[in-house]
Amino acid sequence: MDLAFRDLGGRGPSIAFLHGLFGSSQNWVGMGRRLSGLGRCLLVDLRNHGDSPHTAEHSLAACVQDIADWARTHAPGPLTLVGHSMGGLVAMGFAVAHPDRTRAIASLDIAPRPYPPEHEAEFRALHVDISRCRSRAELDSLLADVLPDPGVRQFILTNAVRDGRGFRWRLNVPALESSTLSGDFAAVEGRYDGPALLVAGGKSRYVTRDDLPVMRRHFPAAVFETIPQADHWLHVSAPEVLADVLGSFLRGFAPDAIKGRVSRP
Repeated sequence: MDLAFRDLGGRGPSIAFLHGLFGSSQNWVGMGRRLSGLGRCLLVDLRNHGDSPHTAEHSLAACVQDIADWARTHAPGPLTLVGHSMGGLVAMGFAVAHPDRTRAIASLDIAPRPYPPEHEAEFRALHVDISRCRSRAELDSLLADVLPDPGVRQFILTNAVRDGRGFRWRLNVPALESSTLSGDFAAVEGRYDGPALLVAGGKSRYVTRDDLPVMRRHFPAAVFETIPQADHWLHVSAPEVLADVLGSFLRGFAPDAIKGRVSRP
């Protein structure tokens, strides 16, 4: 699996950003640029997303192996992983499976536990035929009844790409519908003793106080932060605060020569 990725540059150790379900590397360009003073920022498209290859399997083990294979070629040496939602599960799974190849992990609004399947409305939208739409405005209008929340609708529409005169979905929808990834952490054993951060959105229901002992079981050195004004999409609802939280965490173990500042847009 030759994963697609964006290299934003930056000095020092590699920092890989892993997006959530229905996302892609483009969602993290702004945050990666802000943090590029603290390391070489690499934004990865997970399998079945973005510009990465499609395959029928979409499991935690498969995605962890993808990152391991990708890192051997593109980011050798200990890797820092920043993962949001589904990407957070992959980051945590990688750290437990490959502690010797992990410098640190930050999980954004997801805990190391199984989550029930959801996103029924999003999958209904992704089954809509968009091949006859000729503009982004037509796409938005077509999906308005299925996804009435404009923010969610625009997020899903980042996956609509031009195909001839119309559009197509670039996600591998059947593979994501049958994915086991959200529940796979139930079978994960082991721990990672290095630096770890769990950031919760104060307006999100994905991480609760009951998740803190679970996090510490797998990541004994974990520290916890809550961003009160953030929802599940912390990088959208509170980007400056998230950049400060991540910057503080990354500076804690960065080499002295690159303890840079977080950039402002």
